[in-house]
Amino acid sequence: MLVRPARMEDVKSLTELSKKAGRGMTTMPKSTTEMTERIEHSIAALSRTGPNPPPAEALTERYFLVLEEENQVIGTSGIFTNLGSERPFYSYRLSHLTRESPELNIRSDVEILSLVNDYHGYSEIGTLFLDPAWRGGGRGRLMSFSRFMLMAAHPERFNTNVLAEIRGWSDSDERFPFWEAIGQKFFKMGFVEADKRSTIDTRFIADLMPKHPIYVSLLSEEAQRIIGEPHTLSRPAMELLESQGFRYRNCVDILDAGPSIEAVVSEVETVRNSFMAPVAINDAAAGTDGDKWLVANPALENFGCTEIQLAKGIKFTKDETIPLKATQAKILNVEAGQQVLVSQLIGRSAS
Repeated sequence: MLVRPARMEDVKSLTELSKKAGRGMTTMPKSTTEMTERIEHSIAALSRTGPNPPPAEALTERYFLVLEEENQVIGTSGIFTNLGSERPFYSYRLSHLTRESPELNIRSDVEILSLVNDYHGYSEIGTLFLDPAWRGGGRGRLMSFSRFMLMAAHPERFNTNVLAEIRGWSDSDERFPFWEAIGQKFFKMGFVEADKRSTIDTRFIADLMPKHPIYVSLLSEEAQRIIGEPHTLSRPAMELLESQGFRYRNCVDILDAGPSIEAVVSEVETVRNSFMAPVAINDAAAGTDGDKWLVANPALENFGCTEIQLAKGIKFTKDETIPLKATQAKILNVEAGQQVLVSQLIGRSAS
């Protein structure tokens, strides 16, 4: 398994893969033209040289990664930098409000949703999708955590904080109750169209969404119940990120009420535990019951990340060489003695 940047020759495979994603996953480009543009943006981001522009001048950069196995592209993931630099990034913040009437001895505790722009200047991780036929075997984890290896290798390219918007709950017919309770009443369009428009231009959100807080108790019981609730298919991805230190801070997506979870990049487990180590070629060190490690070629032009497992009893620590099989070194395009970035999978992250 290898996670690497998307290439132009991947367009056909990725377009076919995108057809397997549901309508609700609008961050996945669906047409050949859109897929080509996404890859072009990623190639441009990876090839940029020189220091980052000042925050006031920084634009969003898009890093688009793919998972390759057995010469097939079977998954995608991505990183978007500088949220809010090109257009406002809106969320709903869920907060509590207490009202009291001493004369009537009545107290009312209510929840309200307020439109906010709290994630300005964050990086965002998203577009995580794995071909259903290939799910399992740690593939989703590798795709997810590889993004943190890229961040750890090149921290100067990414913002201090990172956000993940988790897809909100919908039923088996892909009906979104929260959208029906609020958004549809103001936008007069379907969920998929509104979600797709929001990835291009958010001005219509500011123009059409209510400016005043919304009392949650006025929504349908179904809509109230799923605020902050992830889609069934997205819950494993959310739990993976929580194992890395991401936390829900009462912000949700304005269209489907999916939870927004966030972390400080330097405190993400994979980033915090990462360090550089020289490679040693040792096929005998590989196993199926020892420690698991993420290993990445940190060079932007050759970035690649894979997961290895050592044989039982073999311990690798800082200031030692990381033992790789010859085939692992080959897919990472590294040689003996070359420095790679490593991070151990531990605790919930390794299960």
